[in-house]
Amino acid sequence: MTVRAPAASVVGAALLLLSGCGTVHFDVPEGARVRLLDADSPAEVHVERTVWYAVWGAVELGDTHTAATIEENHLASARFRTQYNAWDAIINTFTNLLSFSRRRIIVEGNPTREKSP
Repeated sequence: MTVRAPAASVVGAALLLLSGCGTVHFDVPEGARVRLLDADSPAEVHVERTVWYAVWGAVELGDTHTAATIEENHLASARFRTQYNAWDAIINTFTNLLSFSRRRIIVEGNPTREKSP
């Protein structure tokens, strides 16, 4: 049993160092009317960006809101999601040792249509 206790402590410490979180704000520009898209609805615009966090997710190192992406692409309908895949896990395995982690934000949608006179 004495051999397992240090090994369990090392594994526990590693898990604490490699864990992290981060907040992503799914929002729209103030005053905008944006319709939510169903998961299977077609979307003309696909924007994927990576956001970074420090101190295991406690400090945002960039814009973690979706409002700017919606405004830049003039979206009238949108859906949002975060993605964390194997590639992200591999990168975070090393960067989390220094307290940095990353997530990917994906915004998809359809732009507003210009009304013809």
